[in-house]
Amino acid sequence: MHARSPEVTMTGEPPQPLVTEDEPVHGTFGCERTVLVIARTITSTARLLDALRFFRDDFRVDLVFTVNDTSRHSTGVHELLRDARADRIVPWDQVRKVPYALAISASENVDFDELDLSRPVVVLPHGIGFNKYVPDPKTGGTRLAGLPSEYALRTGNVLVTLANEAQDRQLRAVRPEVAGRTAVVGDPTFDQLRASLPLRDRYRRALGLRGRKLVLLSSTWREEGLLGTHRGLAERLLAQLPADEYAVALAMHPNIWSWYGELRVRTWFADAVDAGLLLLPPDGGWQASLVAAHQVVGDHGSVSLYAACLGKPLLLAAFGAESVPGTPVEVLQRGADHLEVRGDVLEQLERSSREHDPERFAALSEQVFAHLGDASRVLRDVLYDRLGLPAPDREAPLLRPADPAPHRREPASFEVFTEFTAPDAVVLRRYPAAVRRADDPADLDGGAQRHLAVDEDEPRLARHQSAAVLARGAVTNEADALAWLSRSGIDFPGARIRAAATADGCLATVRNGPAVRIATDRPAVAMLAASALYALVVAGRRAQQVTVVSGAQEFRMTVSER
Repeated sequence: MHARSPEVTMTGEPPQPLVTEDEPVHGTFGCERTVLVIARTITSTARLLDALRFFRDDFRVDLVFTVNDTSRHSTGVHELLRDARADRIVPWDQVRKVPYALAISASENVDFDELDLSRPVVVLPHGIGFNKYVPDPKTGGTRLAGLPSEYALRTGNVLVTLANEAQDRQLRAVRPEVAGRTAVVGDPTFDQLRASLPLRDRYRRALGLRGRKLVLLSSTWREEGLLGTHRGLAERLLAQLPADEYAVALAMHPNIWSWYGELRVRTWFADAVDAGLLLLPPDGGWQASLVAAHQVVGDHGSVSLYAACLGKPLLLAAFGAESVPGTPVEVLQRGADHLEVRGDVLEQLERSSREHDPERFAALSEQVFAHLGDASRVLRDVLYDRLGLPAPDREAPLLRPADPAPHRREPASFEVFTEFTAPDAVVLRRYPAAVRRADDPADLDGGAQRHLAVDEDEPRLARHQSAAVLARGAVTNEADALAWLSRSGIDFPGARIRAAATADGCLATVRNGPAVRIATDRPAVAMLAASALYALVVAGRRAQQVTVVSGAQEFRMTVSER
């Protein structure tokens, strides 16, 4: 691909300025081109910030940002740019005064008529393809998501980047003006995800899984998405999946966040977060979580298609009629397994994992993504061609996804089921009390016993009074532990077992009894040890050494007189 000369325009007139006239006066690096980065929504802005890696270490290229904030989903864009340290933000009504060489956007809905369309514009994707019909406020009908307006395409300077050749045929059938105004570049995001799969354990540590399996819930926006159809699914999974065997993360389309606001979203999912939900922020985290996931539950959004093409076990819990027939997402709907939300979700997840074939959608992946493994180079070449500069002679950077930073809280109370598998071995299955309901399954087969275990950090005050087991997980010395046991016996007389963590285990009391010492061969398990002691007391067993198993956690505890 050859760079176009900036020296002469097609009319023979002097070329338009490509950098600010102040650059030679105030600048240091002698930048030759300015790229105007047009932000509009959280979704598109996050994709743009990722695309800036194509200009990494190139002192020839300057960056100026603007926000076309006329979307109903522009909330939070300025904050996202500020967090990224994008300090040079030009007001939208001033963009025609910016002497840029190239404008880039990841939204097809920017107000193109307010740009100088004698200058090139590249539209990057913010999902996979053109798979949905979405509302069009301008006409009151629907439009194909991802496709710029007829006006923008007719200027000849707006270039739409595509993941594969089939998308070009699809768009030409819908809008003939797109012919010759597309470039098939593949999907750098898919290349990034695929190349990051060997780092899955790194991201699992970052998410604090501690040996648990991660179920990633993914929901697109609007009522046909997973949350629009099953708004309580996150709570349902948390209530039915043993907390020491599974973790649940939720990735919501950023338009959900921008429409309702962060405070409202967090309020709606407060109980789920109290139960351990990893609530991923709107500007990222889904990429690393998808790499880390053992299982994905999704809908007709792009994350589900990414998951299938990465070879992840996938169950679809919702699917919208807004999907475009014949597109890869619609093909996925017909070929993927579906989650029966009102059924036994644990059994369905285990079956999905057990019967999973990683190559099930390999053929679909080959159809969806051109230039596999090389999309970053191809897209960078397109950008530099439009800039009129030769692309750098170094490799186009492919960076791992940023570490996830979910809104999270460790559960502080559990409904616990205990069962002895041997005289000196007890198995615990714990479910977060914050989301348990009366009709949730009870693991009482085989003589299992049930109790409520509560840490003193539990936010709901009524649970302390209801606890059969009350624990303080914060490690202190023995004197402080004994003092807490004494006070808590007065304050919470209903607790049958009380336990306070110490450096080598915990001190515990059985109601109206003396304190005992519990030594454990692993740290930070005081609450589990207290539940195991409860099981011993209820069963009338006097074993001094017990192996305790709760999902991925296993330890040996020794009970002795203090």
